Amino acid sequence: MSAADEDEKVGYRKPPKKSRFKPGQSGNTKGRPKKSASITLEILAELKQPITVRENGQERVLTKREALAKTIVTGALSKDVRLIQILMSLVPDQFRIPESSLPATAQTVSAEEAEILERFVARRLGSISSEQDHSEPTNTQTSDTKFADEGEQK
Repeated sequence: MSAADEDEKVGYRKPPKKSRFKPGQSGNTKGRPKKSASITLEILAELKQPITVRENGQERVLTKREALAKTIVTGALSKDVRLIQILMSLVPDQFRIPESSLPATAQTVSAEEAEILERFVARRLGSISSEQDHSEPTNTQTSDTKFADEGEQK
């Protein structure tokens, strides 16, 4: 054995000199394959592609994104409800009611007032349903008052 071979240690992660890759050569010649693009990126790339559109008798070159926007707006103007909803979801800021046009009398309701209103509505709905159906006797007490009455009886 020569002196160079003795200096060179062979072992874990140190293969013999003869079996090592030569300079400029690797074990993975093709390299790591590229990650497939996400569907979102593919759709965005497709929307950037040009398309020829006939508009008012003239041919124009638009991107697919522009053509799609024109189609949605035109359909919404022709009272297609589905396209109106799509348009409103895409640009919601354009369809908001400005705060200046809201009535000035709008006030917040306290928790106590909300509870009173809920009890009133429940009683009112109970009396309406009893008027509509005379055959069934209805109990006008709410569940809260039933439990309160039972607690007093004990």
